Amino acid sequence: MCGHGATFAIIATLLDNRPLPASVPSTVAPEAPEGTWRSPLLIVAACLVLAALSLLLPSTPTYDPWAWIIWGREILHLDLVTTDGPSWKPLPALFTVPFALFGGAAPWLWLIVARAGALLGLVFAFRIARRLAGPFAGGAAAGALVLSPWTFKNAALGNSEGLMAAAVLGAIDRHLAGRYHQAFALGLGAALLRPEAWPFFGLYGLWLLWRERGRAALLVGGAFASLPVLWFGPELWGSGNLNRASDRAQQPNADSAAFAADPAVEVLRKTMDMFTTPIGVGLVALLLVLLLRRPSLAGRGRLIGGLALISVAWLAIVAVMTANGFSGNQRYLVMPVTILFVLGAVGLGAGLQELRRLPSGRLAGVLAASLAALACSASYWGDVGNMLDSLEYQGVLQADLERSVEEAGGPEFLRACGPAATGAFLVPAVAWQLDVHANRVGLETQLPGVVFRVQTHPFSNAVPSVKPILGEPTTTFADRGNWRILGDCG
Repeated sequence: MCGHGATFAIIATLLDNRPLPASVPSTVAPEAPEGTWRSPLLIVAACLVLAALSLLLPSTPTYDPWAWIIWGREILHLDLVTTDGPSWKPLPALFTVPFALFGGAAPWLWLIVARAGALLGLVFAFRIARRLAGPFAGGAAAGALVLSPWTFKNAALGNSEGLMAAAVLGAIDRHLAGRYHQAFALGLGAALLRPEAWPFFGLYGLWLLWRERGRAALLVGGAFASLPVLWFGPELWGSGNLNRASDRAQQPNADSAAFAADPAVEVLRKTMDMFTTPIGVGLVALLLVLLLRRPSLAGRGRLIGGLALISVAWLAIVAVMTANGFSGNQRYLVMPVTILFVLGAVGLGAGLQELRRLPSGRLAGVLAASLAALACSASYWGDVGNMLDSLEYQGVLQADLERSVEEAGGPEFLRACGPAATGAFLVPAVAWQLDVHANRVGLETQLPGVVFRVQTHPFSNAVPSVKPILGEPTTTFADRGNWRILGDCG
């Protein structure tokens, strides 16, 4: 794995902040001074407010986030159990543990953080592309990502991909602004989310040590020391197995690329499936502008090459891991594809500058960015309705589950009835409502016990099956929406 990340030592130097060359077009705005409305703290605050407002719509976390929220509650109570559920990730716990102090509000607080992270990722994508090729490129980058399923849907369901984009793109943005310690801190956030980020983070830390000699030793040393502690310590505590996260990642779903005849080729195919026509055109334009040494990207070739190398190296890491038994889910490809989307947007901006120079002025820049956002998001417009319907259904499903538990007599009564069972992807949600460890909720119905039966999608069959208890005396404790809670308390 580290071999694929070795190029980052060179990349970090190439990304070193330098004054803009005189030949750079005026459409590339300089870095805004701190203290203006572009201040990072104000941007973060605005994203948090927008994310909080999004909770006015039906909302719910999905499978992995529910597990992180439960683990936060368990860590707070010094009773962590990680034997079931997704792979452990340290970064979510840094939020979900303090959120557990707020009881039933913890899921919504996590959703705010996850959605704000996705919004920050869009901001950083805009800033990077705008720095490289003007406001049109910035708008194209944000537009290409905003409605993409891996941004929109993952953020809405509380997955970590939005936070990952915010951490990686934020680190690049902060590095270009000369804020190397901020970049390193954001890189640590990425390394606490995905192991694929470890080689890049490690080599950036070594570069920072080389650049600042002893000044950064404590910062880098502390960060490096924290990685194994935060990744492996909780697993040893919660499951007794230091490698439980790795073992879990090597138990892929049936549709995983790991089961393909050639897993590495399948990873590349899935990567290509994520591309849209405008971004493909932008990448071709980017290559042509660089090869022809056109003035729109003068002085930017090494920086663009460095970003491309990061993306390619990341994809190579995922491909190698998948070929060695890891699941290779499309979510693992989100970060390298996001970087390529930003570069494709840069190509569109640079290409347009070469075809016809954009008019100068703030209004022209805003209009250009807006048009680019609309054009690059057009590929996803037809999917937005379906995504919104699906998210609304999941949000209503979660609200109905909470009400159904109360209608059935409350968590304490249902726990006393015996083992609980539900559909495979609903185990953490039911465990949260019952206030039990996830391993206390199974997939097989049995009596005495309680069955949480539901249609996970509008046209799917209800799960779990009740055949094992047909003909046995059962009671329907609650019947609300698509949920039916039934069983026998013995």
